[in-house]
Amino acid sequence: MILQFLPHSISRSSLRKAAGLAIAISFLGIAHAQVATHLNLSRQSGEHGVIYTAAVSDIAGNPATGGTVTLENAQGASFGSAFVRNGQATLNLDQPITGSVYAVYSGNSQFRASTTQAQATSDAASTEPDFSITANPTSLTLSPGGYGTIVLTITPLNGFDDMVTLSCSGNPAASACTFSPTTLTPLSAKAITSSLQITTQAASGTSSSLVLPPAATGSHSRAVYAFVLPGLLALIGLGAIRRRSGLNALSVIGVIALLGASTLGISACAQRYDYLNHPPEGNPGIAAGTYTVTVAAYSNNGATVTSHTLNIALTVK
Repeated sequence: MILQFLPHSISRSSLRKAAGLAIAISFLGIAHAQVATHLNLSRQSGEHGVIYTAAVSDIAGNPATGGTVTLENAQGASFGSAFVRNGQATLNLDQPITGSVYAVYSGNSQFRASTTQAQATSDAASTEPDFSITANPTSLTLSPGGYGTIVLTITPLNGFDDMVTLSCSGNPAASACTFSPTTLTPLSAKAITSSLQITTQAASGTSSSLVLPPAATGSHSRAVYAFVLPGLLALIGLGAIRRRSGLNALSVIGVIALLGASTLGISACAQRYDYLNHPPEGNPGIAAGTYTVTVAAYSNNGATVTSHTLNIALTVK
């Protein structure tokens, strides 16, 4: 049998269409092989915050393997991702996510991607009264001598209604944190806010010594002589008078008082001279750099201690 090829019987466009159809069939086969997934999210208190565990399975309940689970809020902000192993993905957060939580599964070649609004099921510990703290904004950029304001929001959870005390740490020495108010109590399950103002200190003064002009120095010397000479003359005169006619005790006390006043005057003059020539060291102000300010919210009702922290990124130009 002789085979004859007909090069013009099949056009190049037909070949491209056939190739595209084959690829589409291949993708349909992969999609058909993927199975739908089901997500479930649970939350429990951990040693250093809150543990979110996402369970991923097919409709029959078989655990999924591979892919990632990402936690997001209603605004699409991501709180982290974790790989799925043996049907589970675990994320550790410092504090609970407020509002709606979405678990987003990426899927893989075997399991379909899916997004589910998850209502976190709490364990016995997480049903205790608690609160969350958030900041807006979470970073500040300041110049030395400037200040910035951050709004802190305390949101009560599970009927929490105790007093919360705010404090900060980690801020540089040439800065200060001021809360308004420092203590606050959420009532009627409503969030309450406090303003945090971070101020920085600018450089002030100089560390160089001042040198007085000759006139000022001469004035200092004349002032010293003005106090010393009368005292010396008084002593000489006192000795001469006592040798000739004697001097009663009251007169002696008066002269001694005069000498004491002269000594005090000399001392005060010397202190002023020393201050003018050697003033206090100047304040260099806050140094440029990046700092992490930790805000702590603390509550103690006598039976339970509840605390949460968050970090503020401070940049000094």
